[in-house]
Amino acid sequence: MLLQIINQEENSYYELCLNVHSFLYHNILKNAGNFRQINDPNEGNVYFGGINYRTMKNKFVGTKPHLIRSELKQAFNLLFNQQYQPPESSIRFYAEFVAVHPFYDANGRIGRYIVDIYLQAYNYYVDWQSINKKHGKFLRKLNYCHSVRERLKQSNPNHQNDWLFVREKYLTYLVSFWSKFVISIEL
Repeated sequence: MLLQIINQEENSYYELCLNVHSFLYHNILKNAGNFRQINDPNEGNVYFGGINYRTMKNKFVGTKPHLIRSELKQAFNLLFNQQYQPPESSIRFYAEFVAVHPFYDANGRIGRYIVDIYLQAYNYYVDWQSINKKHGKFLRKLNYCHSVRERLKQSNPNHQNDWLFVREKYLTYLVSFWSKFVISIEL
């Protein structure tokens, strides 16, 4: 059953992500429930975030298909990193999930669904309606994180610690913004 009780572990959420995509897009997309693959058109590569009008290039590139599973495992690990409280874990996961962009379509929707299910398990919910009112501000903060992630992936190994520091700084801004919209459910 799709909406059964989810075990609070990475593998359960990983499987949930595939199952929800399959459920929502069955008979709509031929690749419903499947990640992008190297034998797909354009070798399974995708671009997202629109065009940078200064360079006329796509803003962001999704993870190469052969790395999707390993990078998603890392993203799902963020949900259960004891270093963070659930609200912070959820936005760190979401930023990483969207950047990996494992599917051709619905990455944001699937990521938000996973965040909702995860946070409910810890008695929180996201006020998506209020985030939508500040959509531009949220996307700008998320896009900053994506751009630093891109630079980190392309950087010389000698400078990766510098980019990790910068990425953490931008993630901190995103977490601060996000925390205003994650509400504790009083029991």
